[in-house]
Parts: sequence; structure tokens; C-alpha cells
Amino acid sequence: MNNPTFLDAAKKRAGRVKSVHDHLNRAGDLPRVLGVVDLTFLGLGSILGAGVYVLSGVTASSVAGPSVVLSFLIASLAALFAALCYAEFAVELPVTGGAFNYISVTFGEAAAWSTAWNMILETLLSSSAVARGFSGYLATLLGRQPADFLVSPLDLDFLAAGLIVALTAVLSRGTKQSSVFNIVVCSINLSCIAFILVAGLPQAEPSNLEPFFPYGTRGTFAAASIIFFAFVGFDYIANAAEEASDPRRGLPIGIIASLGIATLLYVLMATTLVMMVPAAQVDVHAPFSAAFAARGVHWAAKIVSCGALAGIITSTMTGLLSQARLFVVLGRERLLPAALAHVHPITNCPLVATLVTGGCAAVLALLLDINILAELVSVGTLYVFYAVCAGTYFWRCHLPGTTRPQPALARLGALTLSSLCLSISFTYRAPGFLLAVFSIAWICAAAAMCTLRSQRTPARFAVPVFPATSILGILFTIHLLCSLGWPAYVRFLVWMVLGSVVYALYGAKSAEAHEIELKLVAQQQQLQVQLEQQEGEGDIQLVGRTLSSLDPEGPIGRAQDEDKRWLLRGDAEASA
Repeated sequence: MNNPTFLDAAKKRAGRVKSVHDHLNRAGDLPRVLGVVDLTFLGLGSILGAGVYVLSGVTASSVAGPSVVLSFLIASLAALFAALCYAEFAVELPVTGGAFNYISVTFGEAAAWSTAWNMILETLLSSSAVARGFSGYLATLLGRQPADFLVSPLDLDFLAAGLIVALTAVLSRGTKQSSVFNIVVCSINLSCIAFILVAGLPQAEPSNLEPFFPYGTRGTFAAASIIFFAFVGFDYIANAAEEASDPRRGLPIGIIASLGIATLLYVLMATTLVMMVPAAQVDVHAPFSAAFAARGVHWAAKIVSCGALAGIITSTMTGLLSQARLFVVLGRERLLPAALAHVHPITNCPLVATLVTGGCAAVLALLLDINILAELVSVGTLYVFYAVCAGTYFWRCHLPGTTRPQPALARLGALTLSSLCLSISFTYRAPGFLLAVFSIAWICAAAAMCTLRSQRTPARFAVPVFPATSILGILFTIHLLCSLGWPAYVRFLVWMVLGSVVYALYGAKSAEAHEIELKLVAQQQQLQVQLEQQEGEGDIQLVGRTLSSLDPEGPIGRAQDEDKRWLLRGDAEASA
């Protein structure tokens, strides 16, 4: 059989939808060792990075004022819609790879590849960017300047690269060992946050909350758009679903609990900050350290730095773990080299994928100031969240072989377009009549989504208030996309074109060749089974002939003589 060309393979496979059975059959190489506590801390370790210590200051000082407390609640609500969609899919499809698998069983391989391509932005680039902050907080802790740890003239950050190498070594020891390390370091971070709350709340002054909306409600929503990315990380739990000891219970609890705990801590920290210091006087770069210094507690800066360092370590490590699992599933599907799917027989971890992830992240952290790509990472993350929310609706409302996909796709298209128009008109202050028109259009599209009957009812965990959860998740993610600057979209387009080239030139052809190979192996196995069955029947006939020869007057011999007479009589009648 001839191997397909890359164009033939890309055209053939682009819309090919995998079944849940296909993914489950190829899974099972990774040990199920992560309990509810492990999964919850995996989410907390990724969400509660260094940003927890600076994000409140950035948004309170010049974007939302004291209403930043509401901004955190709005952002967490937007994240919750996506998190619930992730939880339903993760329980239905508890294999490594997260959103890639979910889109593979709904919209096909090309859409799944584009999702995975953007997940690389979220995990690999963001891990490298977070690691670049390690030297700055370490310098503060040691009373030095961040520039002291950079090597001129290229500002090489060997500390960031060294941190990634060390964390890669930890991950290579095994999943359970990595989880224990994450829990210990994350607990240090939580202890530092607890100190800030316990020491800061008694010094709070309610009068600092006035005025509560200095920048209006629009400023509150603008801050929520910035804050939303502080909640990214719960999806890392879905990437490690194959290693959950009890996926049905552990995955939804881990995703929702980590998001809920992080929301509570963010809101309490923001409240503490804006009540300790008037919003206009909040220090943007070191808000909590400056707030304690204003109260005469200068040594508190050391506690904040320790917490930030712990947050950087856990956020970087969970990102590396998540990216390695994504490489595993792409290796299994042969969209990337098969070696990435190899699991070490002793440590039971995906060693090759872990080393490749660590090597790439270390080089990026060493050479590049990846903060210039921050908005590109944001676009990629929101694209993945949108795909999962849309995929949940399509998964529920379309059943292959029973319903046509067009009704669900048409409704998703209408909701996406109306959400886009509504978000653009709100973000760029369009005239009121346009805002009203697009609002009505969005309501009509949302109502149409509700008219389509659900074809599936998940037996384990179902998104509550369906399809409202998916509808609002799509609206929020599109609104956040519209809040980003145009250079981010240009970079995103370039990234997507690059991903399409990789898929067309390598991924599709490799996956098609692998599928042909699997079919040939399956045919050979089926043929082998048939041959064994035939040989077994032949052995029975041989035994019968042997017994009849030994005892021609016995029951077996008489039965075979009767069969011969019946056949001879039939032949005679046929010739007559």
C-alpha cells in the first residue's frame, strides 16, 4: 500500500473525528497515582503563582480602584464556566492530553491539532516566562538588584534556566514524587498568603474603600479582563487526567476546588490591600511589601518574596508537567514523533517528553524576555477555552449516526458572531443603538442554542445549567479576546499559520501512516485468530478419524459411516 502524500493526508484527516473508545484504547501507559489532594494542589500550584502578589496592585491602582474585589469575582465566574466544561470532558475522557482529546472527539483532528498548538503557548512559553521572574524575587530577598543575576550583554538568565533544569529532574523521578514536592512548596506559598491576611486585615481601614468605583463599572470589567489570566491553570488537572486514581471523583473535585480556593484567596488578598492603603497610593511593583512598609513592617517584604518564589516554583513545575503530558498524547497520535509517548519502565513517567519539555523551556528562559509574548499566550489560552466550551455544546447536541452536525454548528456560529459583535461594541464604546442591536442578536442566538435537544446525558459528571454554562463561557472568552491589542492577533495568526504548516508537512502524514499500520496489524491479528480456529477444528476432525479407525464399530465410527452414506446418496440424486 502506497504511503499518502502530505497534502492527501492533510485533506483526508482534517475533519476526522475520533471516538472516545479510540482514545481510551491508546491510553493506560501512565500509572493512576494522583488522589484528590494531589489534583487539587496541582491546580493551586499552577494558579497561585507570583501574580497573586502583584496583580491586585496593578489593577487596583489605575484600572478599577477598590472595586478590584468585584473584578476578581467576575473573572473567577468567567473561569468557572470553562472549568465546568473541562470537568465534564475530563470525566468522560480520563486520558492525558486534556483539551486536545476533547476537540478530537467533537470537531476533528485539524481543530484538535490547532488546540494543542495553542496549548503549547499556554504551558511551554508561560512556564519559561514565569521562571524569568525567579531571579527578580530572589534578588529582592537577598537585598540585590535583579540585573545582578543577568549576564550581559544579552541579559542571559541562567538562574531561570537552572530552575527549569532542576524541576525537570524532579519531574523525571515520577509523577507521585513530583506531586509530593508540589504540595510541600505550595504549602509554603499558602503559609505566606495566610501571613499577609492575618497581619494585614487587622490594619485595614474601611474608609479606604471610598470611592468604590473611581473608574466606573467599565474599569471593573476591564480589570476582570486582566485578572482572568490569574485563574488559568485548572486546565492542567485535565492534562493529567490519565494519572488520577479515581477520575470520576477526583477530576471534578480537583478542578472546582482549586478554582474555588484560589478565588477566595485572591478576593481576601485584594480586600486586604485596598483597605490597608488607598487605591491611588498602591505600589504597582510591590504592593504588599510597600503596604506593610507604610505600616512600619519592613521585614514583611521578605515573607512576600518567599511566597512569590514558592509560587514561581510550583507554577513553573506544573506547567512543565502539563506540557509533557500534551507531548505524550501527540506522540501517541503520531502528530509528533512517537518517542515522546515513551514511558520509562522504572519511574513510570514520560521521560522523553519531560526532557524535551524541560530542554525547550530552559533555552527559552535563558535567551528570551518572553513577556513580550504575553498577549500571544493570552490569545492562545482563550482560543483553547473557547474551543472547549463550544465542544461541550456540540458533544451534547450532536450524536454521530443519529443527528446531523449542521444544526449545532449553525447555532454555535451564530452565537460566536453575535458575541463577537457585542464584545467589540462594548469594548470600543460603540453608539448605544448598535449595542442594543447586538444585544438583541446575542439573546436570539442564545435562545436558539437552547432549542436544540441534548443527545447525551453524562452519567458521571454533567455541566450544570446546560446549555447556559457553555453559552456564557463562549461569551466571556470572546469578550476577553476582544480586550487584547491588535499586535496579539497578528502574532496569533503567524503562530496558527506555522502550526498549519507543521500539521500538513508532518503531523497528518505521520498520523495517516500510523493508522494504516495499525489497520494492517489488526488484520494480521484477525487472520491469526481465524487460522488458530481452523487449526482447532482440524485437530477435532483428526481426533475423530483416529478414534473411528481404532473402533470402527463404535459410536464415532458408526456416525462417520452414516455421514458418508448420506453424502453418497446426495451425490447420486444430484447426478440423476
